[in-house]
Amino acid sequence: MKNTPNTTESEILLRLKAGDELALQELMSRYKGPLAVSMSRLIKSREDIEELLQELFLRVWRNRGNLDTERYRGYLYKIAENLVYDRLRKAAREKRLSVDYFTHIIEAYSHIEEGIFGKEMLEVLQRGIQQLPEQRRKVFELCKIEGKSYEEVSQLLSISVSTVNSHITNANASIKAYFKQHPELASMVLTVFFFANIAPDIF
Repeated sequence: MKNTPNTTESEILLRLKAGDELALQELMSRYKGPLAVSMSRLIKSREDIEELLQELFLRVWRNRGNLDTERYRGYLYKIAENLVYDRLRKAAREKRLSVDYFTHIIEAYSHIEEGIFGKEMLEVLQRGIQQLPEQRRKVFELCKIEGKSYEEVSQLLSISVSTVNSHITNANASIKAYFKQHPELASMVLTVFFFANIAPDIF
C-alpha cells in the first residue's frame, strides 16, 4: 500500500504496529524534517542529527507493538529528547559542549515559567546566579528576571547605565563559567529548556 496524501496517520500507525516496514518509511517522511529541526537547535552536526534520527526510528520499529496511536507524537519527541540529552552528556564528558549554548538560557531566563522548568531546573539556574557578587546579582535579576530596562535599573540603584551594562556583561560571563565548570548541570538544563521551549509546537 503506497502512501498518498489521503493516507491518515492512524492508518500508517496501525500498519506499523502490524509490522509493515513501508509504514515506518512513511512515518519517517512525515516527521524526520521537524525532528531534525528541533535537534538542530542544540546538535549542530548534520551527521550527528542523521545518526540520532536513525536511532530514533530504529527504536520506534523495535517497540512498534507498544506504540500508542493516540500519543505517538509525544513518544517521538520524547525519544528525541533522550537522544539529545545523551549526546550532550557525552559531549560534556568529552569537554566539547560549547559554552556559547548557555547564552540562550541566560537571555531567555526572564521568559521562563516555573511550571515549565520545575523546581529542580530553577534551582540549577539559581545556583549560577547566586554565586554572583551582591550588586551584580541585583542588576542581573532586575534586568533579566524582572525585565526592567537598563535605564530603570540605573535609577533604582543610583548607578550609571554603563555600569548596569558592565554588570550584565560580567554576570553573563560568570554564569557561563559556572556552567562550564559543571557540564552535567549544563546539559540537563539545556535539554529541558530546549524541549520545553518547543513543546507548544509539538502537541
